Amino acid sequence: MKKALILAGICLAYLGAEAQLQKENLQSPFQEQSGRTKPGFATEYKHIRLYYIKAKPTLYKAFEGMGKYTSLEQAISQSKIVVTEVSNAGTVNTLRFTNQSKDSIIVGMGDIVKGGKQDRVVEKDTLIAPGKTVQIPVYCVEQGRWSAQGGSTQFSAYHSKADNSLRKTIVKEKNQQRVWSKVAEINQAYGTSSTTGTYTAVSQSDKYKTELASYKQSLMQAMQREKDLVGIVAVTGDKIIGCDIYATPALFRDHAANLVHSYASEALKDGKPVSISDQKVQQYLNQLLAGELEQDQQLQQNGRSLKVNGKKVKITAFAD
Repeated sequence: MKKALILAGICLAYLGAEAQLQKENLQSPFQEQSGRTKPGFATEYKHIRLYYIKAKPTLYKAFEGMGKYTSLEQAISQSKIVVTEVSNAGTVNTLRFTNQSKDSIIVGMGDIVKGGKQDRVVEKDTLIAPGKTVQIPVYCVEQGRWSAQGGSTQFSAYHSKADNSLRKTIVKEKNQQRVWSKVAEINQAYGTSSTTGTYTAVSQSDKYKTELASYKQSLMQAMQREKDLVGIVAVTGDKIIGCDIYATPALFRDHAANLVHSYASEALKDGKPVSISDQKVQQYLNQLLAGELEQDQQLQQNGRSLKVNGKKVKITAFAD
């Protein structure tokens, strides 16, 4: 009996310490009884609908005093971080990230960097403390190059958050060959090509750039009107394509444009008019946010999470 009580206490302590991105701290986009979308909790454009997840006061309290985290895109543009090959010889599936600022920098799964010996996409969410250097797992998204441009092993630019279908391949397939295949599929869809087969060639497509810009303008304009927004569930046709949730509205805002870029890219390539029911999306979200242990199990196969001091500050989830 005593042992059982001790174990129960441990479980309660675990749940109390870590259960932040759960239904008790988040406003669902759905009315509980009818399953219909609440007013002001969704926006739709062409082949994509975004459902909004908003913070309750308890979420603000859970992350009170968290401070500001800088995105990788901001850090590179402001010269706060240096991204290089791990050595002159380089290693395909690892890069070195050196935070030379006083900021804490979030490197996100799906972030694409250009340069080095070949363009890469980040495999794992990582927080880099001020002044620290870490090695982070990556995948190659430029199969036909293994040489430093201009002799530099440094990565000169942030490109974008990867097409959501590529992010899903990274998480579910965990295989470099499958990543290359997905990159080739994306370039083929937009009629773009390069001598090295890089993912970033999609930027050469005028159609891609024009249509993606229209998606981003419409969706971001709608989202910017919403208060307390910390996450989105994205759908196209009759399927859920993903969900991203952050610990604070400020953190979400810093990453919102790149998330929309990622989801809209998939909708441009594979999207269909939205036909999925609100009830189906509600069921998916209820399962994702039901409890900490259940969420961890789901993300193990279908997503990623980033924990800082035992608290989840970000989750990314996909549907089966």
